[in-house]
Amino acid sequence: MNAHRGLGDVAYSSNLEDVLALPEAPAMRIAEDFFGLSDLVKTDGRLRRALTDPSRSAQEKASLVDALFATKMNEGTVKIVKDMVADHWSTPESLHDAAEVLGILAVLAAAQREGELASVENELFEVRRFLASHRELRLTLSDLSTGNPHERGDLATRLFASKISIWTMRLLRRAVARSRHGRLLANLRRFAQWAAAIESKLLVTVETSAEMTVEQVARLRSLLEARFGCKIALAVSVEDGVVGGFRLRADTTAIDASLATRIADMKRALTS
Repeated sequence: MNAHRGLGDVAYSSNLEDVLALPEAPAMRIAEDFFGLSDLVKTDGRLRRALTDPSRSAQEKASLVDALFATKMNEGTVKIVKDMVADHWSTPESLHDAAEVLGILAVLAAAQREGELASVENELFEVRRFLASHRELRLTLSDLSTGNPHERGDLATRLFASKISIWTMRLLRRAVARSRHGRLLANLRRFAQWAAAIESKLLVTVETSAEMTVEQVARLRSLLEARFGCKIALAVSVEDGVVGGFRLRADTTAIDASLATRIADMKRALTS
């Protein structure tokens, strides 16, 4: 399994890496550029169609990008946007999703520069774990009919800003602003996966019925790294729903070895 797969599949991630490799490239400014672009093309259908219109030449669309964004965005952002609009888009709506993802990756890159990427990854899971156990709050934060994106983001800020880094906070604000019911936890996990991939690691989450010792965690990490053939970013949590055993998830691999699952499997076998 390739730990880079989750990031390598992200459109234009290599373009972003090239821009961020330049000295003094302002990663957080570039992130905000892409978040702003995502919001703009999501709400402005005319602009979205103009930037993705296959009947327009790449040069025409590049000129439009210059006219609209050259004085408002970082030079590196503008270069990437020109590369984006030069391509063929099967659906114009995909443009705002791609821009948002690049904004998220830029925030993670900013954290990496400060040596805080692993901390951001851990914080994303701590927030995810908290929201998983507080259903009403999770629903409020991911209800698009509750206030506007800024108001939901402000609620998240009041709850979490004193407990997490500025990078995790920015990602959380973006997640609650755009996640529909049932997607908030999945999006936070996806952000953590990308953080792990940037460090050439595979994210593995393990839910257990009881606390593991330091030695057990180290042993588990060693076994998983041997199994998947790469470095592991390991997130272990104790979950009430796990009765004996464990549940493990790594990329497309999911293993449920809990006692509750084994009992349910046995009951199905007996009644089939």
